[in-house]
Amino acid sequence: MSVLKGIRSLLKTASGFSKNDSVRAYARDHPLVTAGLVLPTAGFLGSEVVAPIAEGAYNLTPIQDFIDEGRAERRYQERRSEAMSNLGEDLKRRRIEEMIERNMAVVASRDPHLYSQVMAGRVLPQGAVVLGGPRRQDLMEELAYAMGNSTNPEEFTSLFQ
Repeated sequence: MSVLKGIRSLLKTASGFSKNDSVRAYARDHPLVTAGLVLPTAGFLGSEVVAPIAEGAYNLTPIQDFIDEGRAERRYQERRSEAMSNLGEDLKRRRIEEMIERNMAVVASRDPHLYSQVMAGRVLPQGAVVLGGPRRQDLMEELAYAMGNSTNPEEFTSLFQ
């Protein structure tokens, strides 16, 4: 007697069948009971036995390595291009800020009266000294930015070199 026949005989007697009873005949005569036994068993075998084996086989294939390598390469390229873009924007912003600072210094040194008027935000008499009040840094920065000789921020340079 083979091992499989021995297991079958053991399971048959453990479930209450005699050696002469047919499991197929019982399943045919009692379909709901058979479905109630077969469906949970199939679900268990599928989720707890077959799925881990299939996942292990899938993870061992070289295709998975190629897929993961391609994803990692794409992520690296995306991060690199984003960093380069941010760096370019950062440099452009810094260059414009330096140009504004330089133009503000030029206005302050060449025409202190104009500088005082812009920082006060109003027209002042010649030689007037402003006491108190808010300083209009925003107006001065706008004037310094307007002193550039280009409308394109990528080519922004000062009129004063």
